[in-house]
Amino acid sequence: MRTITRLTSAALTSAVLALGACASTGELTTAAAPSWFSASSAPFVGWARVTGEEFRLYENEVDLRAPSTDCVSGALPRNAQRAAGDLNGLKVRVYGRAAPWSERDTTVFNWQGSKIANGCRRDVVILADRIEVIR
Repeated sequence: MRTITRLTSAALTSAVLALGACASTGELTTAAAPSWFSASSAPFVGWARVTGEEFRLYENEVDLRAPSTDCVSGALPRNAQRAAGDLNGLKVRVYGRAAPWSERDTTVFNWQGSKIANGCRRDVVILADRIEVIR
């Protein structure tokens, strides 16, 4: 039992140190885009969850109901994004382009007045011009 406790303590210490390093640099740890998302294939199709100044695009409707990060964050220009709440839970087609997260100017990506915080934690985000509902 002691060996397990020591191992758990060591693993916990390593995790805390790694997290502290990320927090001290202000860098958001990102992963590659999900396999279903092709950054070069606009328009992008998926299911939308709107959260504040960004939306999250998911491949499947079931992902909307679970806490999933199998998504790509994006935003519309500010006024359109503020009006996008009615898209929540709908299948959509997103027109725009994918941009590398590394191109952001601060800790967020400023897209025509909307601030993308990258809640999906991917190395790309969607800079949307418009979104239409797929019926």
